[in-house]
Amino acid sequence: MKTRFQEIIDKYPFFSDIFNSIDAAVYFCDVNGRLLYINKVAEGLDGYAYEEINGRTVNEAYGLDEKTSPMLMALTTEKPVVDMAFRYYVNGREIYQICNARPIFLDEQKVGAYTIQKDVTQLMEVIQKNIRLQKEAFLPMDDHEEFHKDTIGIDRLVGTHPLFKKCKKMAISAGQSESPVLLIGETGSGKDLFSRFIHANSNRKDGPFLAINCAAIPETLLESILFGTSKGIYTGAVERKGLFEQAEGGTLFLDEINSMSLVSQSKLLRAIEEKEIKRLGSNERIKINARIISSCNVLPQDAIKNKLLREDFFYRLAVVNIMIPSLASRKSDIFLLANHFISLFNERFQKQVLALDDEVLSIFLDFSWPGNVRQLKHCIESAMNFVTNEDLKIKRKHLPTYLFSNNVTKSSCVQKKSTDNDEKHCYFEPETISVFSTIAQKEKEEIIKALIENHGNVSKTAKQLGMHRQSLIYRIKKYNIK
Repeated sequence: MKTRFQEIIDKYPFFSDIFNSIDAAVYFCDVNGRLLYINKVAEGLDGYAYEEINGRTVNEAYGLDEKTSPMLMALTTEKPVVDMAFRYYVNGREIYQICNARPIFLDEQKVGAYTIQKDVTQLMEVIQKNIRLQKEAFLPMDDHEEFHKDTIGIDRLVGTHPLFKKCKKMAISAGQSESPVLLIGETGSGKDLFSRFIHANSNRKDGPFLAINCAAIPETLLESILFGTSKGIYTGAVERKGLFEQAEGGTLFLDEINSMSLVSQSKLLRAIEEKEIKRLGSNERIKINARIISSCNVLPQDAIKNKLLREDFFYRLAVVNIMIPSLASRKSDIFLLANHFISLFNERFQKQVLALDDEVLSIFLDFSWPGNVRQLKHCIESAMNFVTNEDLKIKRKHLPTYLFSNNVTKSSCVQKKSTDNDEKHCYFEPETISVFSTIAQKEKEEIIKALIENHGNVSKTAKQLGMHRQSLIYRIKKYNIK
């Protein structure tokens, strides 16, 4: 005897066409939990044909019950299940999905339930692989010497601008403590580099360094990645350690914490305060010993005001607070950074480029660099692809074309509109912050004093101040020193 749902599908076959056009797995069951329908995506994901699974209970087919199946959960509670992350084991494969399930009522009578499930198994596999690679990369020096040369070596934090030198000094001090560190700065300003620098100069340097970008992980998966999952939830489940356990004795870097939901922030705050976690699906409390470094790409005050960051969460993570200046705020470092990247890519591309052409340096100094140091690095890499063996310098013709269009040379704390949401991104311009203006004025006075002592000799003045000659020339022009 056919159910009412099956009669509807037979009468209106276009429903099946609609379900099969959805890029997600669709399941329907009756009031007894018997499967009535699965679409093509679900067939391909689970390895079942519709005819093979039709009429079987969810428990028979998947080993799930009303506590572990979102669809049965919606059926029994008669309430929707929204964005639930869950995993199950079927036909020799563990599947991760994000699910939305609801009960079905016809003529005010409950007749079943349905669920639409987005497969994130590949995403989880990529994340786990990335974590494994990070752990392998931070093996002791003898086991992985080349990696340490390439990463811990380049975190020399290139720059002589007073703001940057202050940040570097704070990072060195932070490495000597166990306190949580919050790095604040625009995307591409070097937050990841600072986090690795702090770890490499800490007592935990021989332990793992694991990083996760909170903005890149779906909220529903983030907790399982951080806290881990237990076996025993279902037949064939695999027990997995979360990042807190895997970072034992080392450092866990949480990038862009302002992208984490307030609920997840609350759970993370509890774990940090109590120094213990519970894996998902388990009541066992596990002690943790990982230092937390986090980052925020907007001003914390604005994030708190806009309900993107819990105030108590911020104060707990920002015991040490380092604000990294944007590249636009330290343009005098562009020459040093460019030479650093040229040297890096000379080795990689087997070239012998000496420096930037004077015209290119002027272009770089005039550009606003919205992508910060990372953008400068990519720009140098792009140019190096077009430099020939006859060229000794990077010239205008080698540069990417976007440098010459729609360039805004000034940046400040502004509201940047996004196609997805209206998030407030802050660009830290020293002239807009009184303390930065004070530092700039002090730097100008020191340059004038040194120039007088050296009778206007730029080379001797640069040497006395510990900066490159072209950096000093840039500052002289910037401060309009006559």
